[in-house]
Amino acid sequence: MDDLFASLVKDFVDETKPIAHEVSSLLLKLENAWTVGGDAPSVLRGIRSGLHTIKGNAAMMGLAPIEQVAHALEDFCALCADRPAAENLADVQVLLDGCDLLSRSIESALVGEVDRILSDAFVRRAREVGEALPASRTSPGTAPVQEPPADRDVAGSFSTVADGSERSGNARIADRDVDELLELAGETIVGQTELLRLHGRLARGQVEASDVALMDRILTDLGRTTRQMRHQLLRVRLAPIATLFRRFTRYVRDLSRERGQPIELLIEGGETAVDRAIISRLFEPLVHVVRNSVAHGIESPAERTSAGKPTRAQILLSARMREGRVIVCIADDGRGLDMEAIAAKAKGLGIDTSKLTHKDIQRLIFRAGFSTASVVTNLAGRGVGLDVVASVVQDLGGSIDVRSAAGRGTVFVLDLPVTVSLQKALIFGVDSETFAAPTGFILDAIEIRERDLQAIDRVLLVSWRGDFVRSADAGRLLGCQGLAQPWTRPYAVVLQAGNKRGVLLVDWLSGVQEVVVKPLDETLAGCRMVAGVTVLGQGRVVPILDCVQVVRRISSASAPERAIKGRLETHYDVF
Repeated sequence: MDDLFASLVKDFVDETKPIAHEVSSLLLKLENAWTVGGDAPSVLRGIRSGLHTIKGNAAMMGLAPIEQVAHALEDFCALCADRPAAENLADVQVLLDGCDLLSRSIESALVGEVDRILSDAFVRRAREVGEALPASRTSPGTAPVQEPPADRDVAGSFSTVADGSERSGNARIADRDVDELLELAGETIVGQTELLRLHGRLARGQVEASDVALMDRILTDLGRTTRQMRHQLLRVRLAPIATLFRRFTRYVRDLSRERGQPIELLIEGGETAVDRAIISRLFEPLVHVVRNSVAHGIESPAERTSAGKPTRAQILLSARMREGRVIVCIADDGRGLDMEAIAAKAKGLGIDTSKLTHKDIQRLIFRAGFSTASVVTNLAGRGVGLDVVASVVQDLGGSIDVRSAAGRGTVFVLDLPVTVSLQKALIFGVDSETFAAPTGFILDAIEIRERDLQAIDRVLLVSWRGDFVRSADAGRLLGCQGLAQPWTRPYAVVLQAGNKRGVLLVDWLSGVQEVVVKPLDETLAGCRMVAGVTVLGQGRVVPILDCVQVVRRISSASAPERAIKGRLETHYDVF
C-alpha cells in the first residue's frame, strides 16, 4: 500500500481498535445483565452504536471484510433485542466470537489484507443461527441503530477509551492539553527573549544595579514554566489503568467457563493514571498472577460450599496512589498459599527451609521453575509464571510482595513508579566516572571505614544495621579504570532487588535528583547492568544502573584478594 493509504489505515486502526475492545467489554456486561438481571437494553444500544461506528469507518476505508462482520454482529444484536434473556444466553458466544474476529481483523489491516475467508465464515454462521431463531419483531438488516442514551457509562465510553488506551508509538492528546502546552511554550519564549536582551546589554558593558534582581526573576519564571511544561508532558504519557484492567474481564470469564467455577472479577481504582509504557508491559505479569489465582487459589464450588463460602469466587484488581507511587493489588478469596506444599517443594529442590521465616517461604514462589502443581495443565505445573512477574516488575523499577491467609485468600502487591521516563536517582562517582541509581532500589547510602569491611572466603561483606551484606567494588564491577582498593572507598550504597541485597563501594555521593531516562542506543543495548542514560548539567551523559542486574552480579562476584604489595587481582566481569 502507498504511504498515504498506509497512514489512513493506521489512523483507522488507532480510532477503531479501542471501540472494538469496548464493545467486547460491553458484551460481557450484557451477558451478566442477561444472567443476573440489569439494564440489558441500554447496554445493547451501546454495543450497536459501537458496531455501527466500526462498520461506517471500515466502509469508508474500503475494508469490506471488517464492514461485513460488524454488520452481521449488528443484525444479530437486533435479533437479541426482542428475545427473552434466557434465550439470548444460549447464543452469546456468537457475539463474543464475532467481536474477537473483529478485533483481529482490525489489527491485521495494518500488515496487509484482512482475511475474507474468516469473515465470510462468521457471516454465514451468524446468519444460520439467526435463521434458526424465532422471528423477531425487528427485521434484521433494516433495523435502525438507535441513538445511545445520555448515560455516559455506556455510550460515552467509546470516546473515553479511544483517548485513554495505550498503543504503540501513538497517544491521543486532548485539545485542552495542547493549548496549555502552547501557552507554556509561549511563556518560555518570552523568558528567552528577556534573557537575550539582558545578555546583549551586559555584553556591551551596560550594567545596572537591578540586573541581578532582573535575572533572578527571569530564571525563577523560566524554572516555574519548565516545571509546568514537564508536568503537562508527563500527563500526556499517562493513561487510566482501567484500560489494562478491563482486558481481564473476558479472560476471567473464559477461565471461569473452562473450569466450571463461577468467578467474578472486581475492579477498583481504575481511574489511577499510570505511564502508558508501564501499562503495556504489565499485561503479561498480571495474566500470570490471575492464572495463578485461578489454578492454585480458588477452590472448587463443592470446597467453597463446605467451607461456608459463596459459590462464586472473586478476584479483585485494584490500584491506588501511595507516596507518589502506584500500588497494584491482585487479590482472591480462595484457600491461600499452601505453606506445607511450598516447603516440601523447596526441600525437593535442595533448599534448606529450617532457617527461613514464614515470609521467606512465601517468597519462594517467585523462584524460577518453582511450582507446587502436581499435574501439568494449561494453567499451572510448568514452573514458569511468577518468576517472570517478579522480573518484569523489577525491570520497571518496582517490587512485588505476597500476603496470604489460610482459607481467606492471597494478595499480590505490586509497588510501581508512576512513570518510567522520569525517575529520582542517586548520583554517585567511582574513580573518574559518574553513575545514577534509581532510588526505588536504594535502602541506604552511608559512610564507611575499613573496619566495616570483612572478607570471608573471598566474599567481601559490609557491616550494615547489625548485619553483614555482600558487597563489591563499584570501580571493578562497572569497568572503571581506577586502581583504588575496595577498603579505600569511603561510601557504600546499599541496594535491594527482590529479596536480594548488595552493597556498592563508591568514592563520592552527589545526592538525589530527578533525571529524565533516555533509552540506550541499539548498539549499546547489550550492555549489562545499564538500564539507560540521563544528561546532567553541562551536557554530561551519565549511565543509569540496572540495579536488578547489579545486585545479581554482586551476589555472584568473588572479592579480590588483598595482596601484600597492594596489587589487586580482580575477578569481576565488566560490560
